[in-house]
Amino acid sequence: MAEKKRQELAETIVDLEVGISSMPFLDHLEELRWRILKALAAIAVGAMICFALSDPIVKILTRPYEEAVLSLENDRSSDAVRAMEKLVRKWFNLPSGAANFATEQTELPPARRLQALKPMTYFFISLQIAFIGGLILALPAVFYQSWRFIAPGLLPSEKRLMVPIISLSIFCFSVGALIAYWIVLPLGLRFFLALEPPDMTSQWAVDEYIGFVLRLIMGFGIVFEMPVLALFLAKAGVLTATRMRHIRRYAVVSIFILGAIITPPDPVSQMLMALPLLLLYEISIWVCKAAQRK
Repeated sequence: MAEKKRQELAETIVDLEVGISSMPFLDHLEELRWRILKALAAIAVGAMICFALSDPIVKILTRPYEEAVLSLENDRSSDAVRAMEKLVRKWFNLPSGAANFATEQTELPPARRLQALKPMTYFFISLQIAFIGGLILALPAVFYQSWRFIAPGLLPSEKRLMVPIISLSIFCFSVGALIAYWIVLPLGLRFFLALEPPDMTSQWAVDEYIGFVLRLIMGFGIVFEMPVLALFLAKAGVLTATRMRHIRRYAVVSIFILGAIITPPDPVSQMLMALPLLLLYEISIWVCKAAQRK
């Protein structure tokens, strides 16, 4: 094993010497510039696609709000616990028992629809969706361009790790975003709407709502990258499994504080944020331990 690592290191040193001798510093800067331009071009293409599809994307993002409002309108006489259970049953298509659907509303009341309070509201919403959606769609291209730039300086064993790391990163982000959209967002909206007095009807601005949903989804997706970050820090020698176990108690407090900041201010959403993060923290400890063995 040691002989194999020495051989890989020697091959990498030779490759670096050849690359350095054949590519001056200014050529490295030129290479970096072209890689950045290609990544920006991919983001621009993704942004144009999302801008063209902004209307169906807005409908997808506003669906949780409509579901929460209809649930409240159809269940005004129920207590908070039964209303929450009904929302969860509807969202996950579970049996609803003896509920009388004949009298339920199926269309959103005009007074509860999201409002556009500025002349260019939908244009700026489309731009916001285009920017964030384009960035997400272009992530494979961004990763590829970054890989092409740094690959000559990596060991062969490190090159073999790039595909699993990128796959794990995309998977963790997707899981966090789905949890935010399918679980945390409906429960948080239900909590906010349930706070309204019976004789008051609030009107939400559509641009503020879309911004809130996008920030929530992005926040969950980013914090779910904890195992990937732990792997990088462990490979760099900055973080160890022993260190993570030593600071576990502080990490638990920090996770609950982060959950209170990112999620809506209700205990259900905060727990739904904190519990997966605690699990991810334990997974990160295992990842660090596995990275130190190699």
